Amino acid sequence: MSAVGHDSVVPAAPVYSVATTVLATLAIVVALWWGRSFMVPVTAGLMLALLVTPLTTLLTRWLRLRFVAVVVTLAIVVGVIGAAGAAFGDQLGRVAGRVPDMISLVALQVAETDPGADSVLRRARDAFRELDRAADRLAGAKPLIQTARTRAAAAKQAAAAASAAAAAEPGVNITQTATVALRESAVSGSGALLKLAGDLTVILFVAFFVLLGGAPLATRFLDLWDERPGLRLRAEHAATECVRQIHIYGAVLLVTNSIVGLAVWAAFTFAGLPDAGGWGLTAAVLHVVPYLGMALLTGLGAAEAYLAHGTVGAAVGMASFLVILSTLIGTVVTAWLQGRAAKMNSAAVFFGVVFWGALWGVWGLLLGPALVVLMKVIAEHTRPGQRLAHLMKG
Repeated sequence: MSAVGHDSVVPAAPVYSVATTVLATLAIVVALWWGRSFMVPVTAGLMLALLVTPLTTLLTRWLRLRFVAVVVTLAIVVGVIGAAGAAFGDQLGRVAGRVPDMISLVALQVAETDPGADSVLRRARDAFRELDRAADRLAGAKPLIQTARTRAAAAKQAAAAASAAAAAEPGVNITQTATVALRESAVSGSGALLKLAGDLTVILFVAFFVLLGGAPLATRFLDLWDERPGLRLRAEHAATECVRQIHIYGAVLLVTNSIVGLAVWAAFTFAGLPDAGGWGLTAAVLHVVPYLGMALLTGLGAAEAYLAHGTVGAAVGMASFLVILSTLIGTVVTAWLQGRAAKMNSAAVFFGVVFWGALWGVWGLLLGPALVVLMKVIAEHTRPGQRLAHLMKG
């Protein structure tokens, strides 16, 4: 009787307190932020491998050698990335080459302004002068016990020091300030490009080895949950659903980017701006990065409209159109399509993108929509994550 009772004992499921759950969540978030230099390229490489797996499978059937199929697949990916980067760089270089014309146009418009008019520039200049006088009075305040002779000596010494400094160093003007700013931007931009090149190299290597492993690697991964038949089955279903959602994310990205590119092409054509097709392609490329890419496009488009028409109204009009377009397509339509495809509510997708963007920066904005969907899929197939999955469900 006792033996039977002993054999029928089922181990109780572990009970986790709210404090333990909160601490574990905070620890995971800190680990993801602290290890982002490693996690970002690995995550992006895995997503890239899952995204191009159908192409690799098709090429393997044709070429018979998986190694060659993987190399051809990644060569196509590099070619697409290179073409997109060249299109964006060409537009950026064209705008940068016309910056002197824009500066000359701004200077001409400022010079034609009536100096006696109560303009914003004049009021701003007067306000800064009043601020300088107040600062001088505050800085020149001394105790009452200081004598007039001491104050006069201090004033002479200050004047002599100011004259010596002015003779030793030339005055700083707008040109010098702009030159320093451009030099610092070039240095920081070169560092960012080198880091991006390093991240892309790691991403391609991760995708290469994952694709080369193929089905045997996936089987060994699922064997990690081979302790119980039910656990392995749930893991297999979760992995299959993750792959499907990655493909859906790629399709949604392709559709929304195409819509944005066509809309920008039509708007630039209607506004009479040069190279409308190139700007449409640039918009499609920049929309890959949610929010930040469209913000950059808004600035470039406003500058192009100002250079073409020479009025602030044209620049404001183009910027307003691009902001509305990015809000409707980049936020509402993308979140809605992604939510419908993954059966998630749009708010969960939006807040998830904001979370990953705050955690991983630009890479977080790029990978955020897919990561939110993957989190929901994994939560659905694990018992502790059922509440989270229910909260994210559409």
